[in-house]
Amino acid sequence: MLTAVFFASFLVLIFLSCPIGLSMLVASFLYLFFRGTIPYTIIAERITSGIYSFPLLAVPLFVLAGRIMNTAGITRRIFEFCLAFVGHLRAGLAYVNVLASMIFAGITGSSVADVAGLGAVEIKAMKEEGYDPGYSAAITAASSCIGPIVPPSIIMIVIGVMSEVSIGRLFAAGFVPGILMGLSLMALIYYHSHSKRKQFPKGRTRMGYRDRARATWNGLPAVLSPVIILGGIITGIVTPTEAGVIAVIYSTLLGFLYRELHFRDLFGVLKDAVLATGVVMLVIAGAQMLGWIVTIERIAHAIYSFIQTTSLSTWMILALINLGVIFLGCFIEGVAVIMIVVPVLLPAVKALGMSPVQFGAFLAVNIMIGLLTPPVGMSVYIASDIAGIPAMEGFRKTLAFSLPILVVLILTTYWPAISLYLPNLIFGP
Repeated sequence: MLTAVFFASFLVLIFLSCPIGLSMLVASFLYLFFRGTIPYTIIAERITSGIYSFPLLAVPLFVLAGRIMNTAGITRRIFEFCLAFVGHLRAGLAYVNVLASMIFAGITGSSVADVAGLGAVEIKAMKEEGYDPGYSAAITAASSCIGPIVPPSIIMIVIGVMSEVSIGRLFAAGFVPGILMGLSLMALIYYHSHSKRKQFPKGRTRMGYRDRARATWNGLPAVLSPVIILGGIITGIVTPTEAGVIAVIYSTLLGFLYRELHFRDLFGVLKDAVLATGVVMLVIAGAQMLGWIVTIERIAHAIYSFIQTTSLSTWMILALINLGVIFLGCFIEGVAVIMIVVPVLLPAVKALGMSPVQFGAFLAVNIMIGLLTPPVGMSVYIASDIAGIPAMEGFRKTLAFSLPILVVLILTTYWPAISLYLPNLIFGP
C-alpha cells in the first residue's frame, strides 16, 4: 500500500508538470508521512550520500565543454570538415549531419548540446540548399541521439554510478552501438536518396584539393578532440572525470585560438552549464530516495521472484523490459528513467544472466528512442523550433529515423558481443 502511495503521488505530480526531481522528493515525503516510523532526516541523508560521488563530477564538466564548443565555433568547424569529404554526394548534407554528430558525440556526450549547437548549423545549411525543413529537423534530432551512446556519455556516467559498474567499461560498451546507429542512419539516408518518392538536392560541387585541405586544417584541432578524450580514457591515462577536465581546457584553448571565444562570453557559458547541471543533479538527488524505497520495500526482489516463477522465455522478458523502458521514455526525461529503472531491473537482468555492462548499453540505446517520441522528445522539439516547423510535424517526420535505432537496440539486447567485445578487449573479461 505504501509503495502504491509513493508511485501514485509521483505520477500525479508528473502529470501536473512538476519537475521530475521535485516530484520524487515530494512523493518520498508522502511515503515517510504515511509510514510514520522513519524520521524525515533520511531524505537529507540519502540525497547527500547519493550525490557525493567523484564520478558524478564528470557531468558538469562535459556539460560545460559542450557549451564552450557551441560558443567557440568548434561545432561549425566540425560541420565544415565533414562537408569537405561527403558534401558532394547526393543527399550529402544529410550524411554530413550524421557524420558530424558522430564526431561531436565523442566530445560532449549530450544529445541536447548536439541538436542545439551543431543542429543549428546543419538545419540552416540544409534549408538553404533546398531540403524539406521537416526532413532536416528529423535527421538532426535522430543523429543527436548518437551523442549519449558514443563515449564520453553523461547518461553512461549516471548509469555507472547507479549500478556501481566501471564507467570506463560502460563507455567502451557504447562505442560499437553508437557507430552502428550512425551507419544505420546513413543507410536509411541512402535508401531515401535513391527513392523515387523523395526528392533531394544532388549535392554540392566536389571541393578541390586546396579547399579540402583548408577545411581539414581549420577543422582538424576540433576533430582531434574526441581522439584525445577517448584515447586518454581507453588507455587508462585519465579517468572519465579527469577526461572532463581535459575536454573543458582543450575546448577553451581552441575557442581562444580560433578567436571566437572571449572572456565576456565565459559568464554566460558558465551560467548555462550550471543551470543544465542543476537540472540533472536534482533528478539524481530525488532518485536516491526512490532507490532506497525500492530496496526497503523489496520491489526488486519481487520482480526477481516473478521472473523465477514465470514461464516466459528470457528473450520475451527482455522484450517486455524494452517495451516498458520505451514507454517510460515517452513521458519521462532520460536521466529520470535511469534512476527509476536501474534499482528495479538490475537485479532482475542479472538473474537472467545479462552482464551489468550490457544492461547499461542497451538501457542507454533504449532511452534514446524516448528523445524522438512525444510528448517529451526534447531533441525533436529543439530541432523543430530551429527548422521553424510545428513540433508534431517534426515527430511525424522523425518516426522513420526511429527504426534504425530500434534495430540497434534489438542487436544490443540479444547479441552481447555488440556491447561487451570492446570492454573485454580493453579491460579484460
